[in-house]
Amino acid sequence: MSRNDFLTGIRQHKIMQTLFPPQPENPDLAEEFGRALTLMGGIWDDTFLRTPQNGYTTLNAYLRGLYPADSLFCSATPEIIAEVDFSARTQAAALKDVDVGVVRACFGVAETGAVFLSDPQLCVNSLSAMAKHLVVLLDVKHIIEHLHLAHRHPQPFNARYTVMVTGSAAMADSESALMLGAKGVQSLRVIAI
Repeated sequence: MSRNDFLTGIRQHKIMQTLFPPQPENPDLAEEFGRALTLMGGIWDDTFLRTPQNGYTTLNAYLRGLYPADSLFCSATPEIIAEVDFSARTQAAALKDVDVGVVRACFGVAETGAVFLSDPQLCVNSLSAMAKHLVVLLDVKHIIEHLHLAHRHPQPFNARYTVMVTGSAAMADSESALMLGAKGVQSLRVIAI
C-alpha cells in the first residue's frame, strides 16, 4: 500500500477497508499458518495432514527419526514418550541438557505463524527456551485467523504465564548478519495434527 493510499484512507475514514481488505470467506488457515511460520524461521510440518497416520506410536517414531539417535527428549504431552520426566515442581536448571522439548499448543495464529503456550501446556515455563529444539503439536482446528481473535480464548486470561512463539530465536547485528537460534531454541517445528 502506498503512502498516498494510506493517508487517503485516513482522511476519508476508510482506514479499516484500506488496511484490511476483504478476506476470502473460507481461508485455508493451516496453509496461511504454515506460510507465516516459515517466513519467521519456523518449520511447518504437515506430514500427518497429508498422509494420516494411526496412533501416537507413529508420531513417537516419526519424532525420533527427525533428530539424532542420542537426543534427549522432554515431553509435556502424555502422547510422546520422553527420557526426561518432570513436573511443575521441576527446577528450570534440570532442563539444561534437553535436546528436544515437545509441547502441545492451545492455539495457533494464521496471521503471524505464532503458537500460544501457557503454564498448563509447558508444565515448566522455561521448557520453551531451554530445549535446543522445540516441537509443538498443533491441532489445525485450533488455528485462528488473526491476533484480534485471541481474546476469545479463555487460556490467556486463566494462565499465570503465557508466551506466543514464532520461529526460532534470532539475532542480527548492525552489518545485517542474521543468526537463527542464537539464543533460546535453535529450531521450532510445528507439527499439524
